[in-house]
Amino acid sequence: VWLYCRIANVGVLGADSIEMQRRRLEWYAARHGMEVVGYSEDRQPGLTMDRPGILEMNRAVEQHKVDIVLVFNLDRLCRRIGDAVRYWHYLHKHGVRLCSVSDGEIDLSMDADIIGVLSSGTV
Repeated sequence: VWLYCRIANVGVLGADSIEMQRRRLEWYAARHGMEVVGYSEDRQPGLTMDRPGILEMNRAVEQHKVDIVLVFNLDRLCRRIGDAVRYWHYLHKHGVRLCSVSDGEIDLSMDADIIGVLSSGTV
């Protein structure tokens, strides 16, 4: 599993927030018997998928080093529904599952499910 964290800005609680996300991801992975093979983070808004942490994770995906991408919740990965769907398809094409601590495995092949996840107030 690859762990990915993101915060929108560093601010007063930024370092604590990113560390809290990482601890929760590590706990979830351990609880579910997942071997952590990598970690990346970004400290910027999720308005683009062209972020250093995402690009590092993508290299691991393309090199077949990872089976699962784990995020705290889907809005840590991206803020736009279209980006989420495109990224899910990218991962799916490489045989990688997308999971979150909040929602478990995320299957964006069902439009109603993704709209529910993204409009649940966590975005």
